[in-house]
Amino acid sequence: MNFDEITKRQDALIRDYCISCNKPLPRGAAFCEHCGPPIRPVEIPESGMTFWQAMKKISLLTLLFAVLVAYKANWDYQAFFDGVMETPVEEKAQDIPKDDDYQLIHYVNVSFANIREQPSKQSKIIGGAGKGEHLVILEKREHWTQIDMGGKKGWIATRLLSTSIE
Repeated sequence: MNFDEITKRQDALIRDYCISCNKPLPRGAAFCEHCGPPIRPVEIPESGMTFWQAMKKISLLTLLFAVLVAYKANWDYQAFFDGVMETPVEEKAQDIPKDDDYQLIHYVNVSFANIREQPSKQSKIIGGAGKGEHLVILEKREHWTQIDMGGKKGWIATRLLSTSIE
């Protein structure tokens, strides 16, 4: 629609002329006798989606985005799923060497380790051991190891010990 047509329509409204056929409207008429009443525009039904359809699409787009990011970042899938699916394996006690030329050495692998009266964090501390200090093992439990401190027995957290064969 160009400028002249717009002006013509505006003038028709002001002078009581029909917008469609440009004939004069009868005084007080709401529509032209020649054209008839205006036709209501056809309502377009809402073309939206349900909440669950939207959630499904959002989920799929999020998954696609995650896969794309993982691919671009060279994500190591195998290492991730090995860690997730891994079942806990019980620690197997290290075999004690039977050869007289070798011996099993246990030593502290942290700067300082508390030695306790009982195998518990709440137990009384009866001594300590510094990094690299060799210890004599008497008994091993799941998370605690009993040691001999020159005739006195105590417990130390197993994770604070390392073992080597010399």
